[in-house]
Amino acid sequence: MFGKEFAQNAGFVMIPPQLFNDAAVDTEWISMADYGHATVLIAVGDTSAAACAVTVNEATTNTGTGEQVLTYTQLWSTAQKLVINTVSGTFSIGETITQTGGNTNTAELYRASKDYLIVRHLTNGTTWSDGAVITGGTSSATAVMDGTGQDEDTFVTTNTAPSSTFSIPDATFKGYIIEIDAESLTVSDGYDHIQIAFASAANIMGGWVILTQPRQRSIPMPSALGNQKYVATSA
Repeated sequence: MFGKEFAQNAGFVMIPPQLFNDAAVDTEWISMADYGHATVLIAVGDTSAAACAVTVNEATTNTGTGEQVLTYTQLWSTAQKLVINTVSGTFSIGETITQTGGNTNTAELYRASKDYLIVRHLTNGTTWSDGAVITGGTSSATAVMDGTGQDEDTFVTTNTAPSSTFSIPDATFKGYIIEIDAESLTVSDGYDHIQIAFASAANIMGGWVILTQPRQRSIPMPSALGNQKYVATSA
């Protein structure tokens, strides 16, 4: 460690918060030449009715030379714990659960027990209705909500790993994490830059790309942008 503070041991590239305004938005090209790992943090505020696809691209320079899609498989999403009672049947991991009565929220089931469910939200907000019934779309199991949900600051992996793209659903106030190892790039052909590409959506989003496992340390830490400037879109 180069000092005890995290900021002295990592690089940080901003995804400027903005209203995407139904336009495709790409980050600047981020060099991983001086780092072994990138953690992409995406924060979603208000959302539109449409999903927003997120892709990671790779290139050999910070101008996008040889741009191609990079495969990634490590995706995390904010989750929530739903305390339940009056359970009937057995919920199936990975199925979509729907609330009837109150908010019509839907979510993907990550873990189930007799007392609670851990879910990833798919539509609407994160406030559930106390006393409302939730139903499993595959299992047809049911349960009654005890409270409105809790523990929104937790992250879980997706039940199905992405290959190169995932979609941000129409669910407000959520976070996503993509983990990328530098060795997963096509390094044999000189690929050492990544870019996060967001498809057209009206969402309000922002975030950070945090670069760790530095190959060298300095104050400040090595730049990953070079002569590039932060702009609303570099598409």
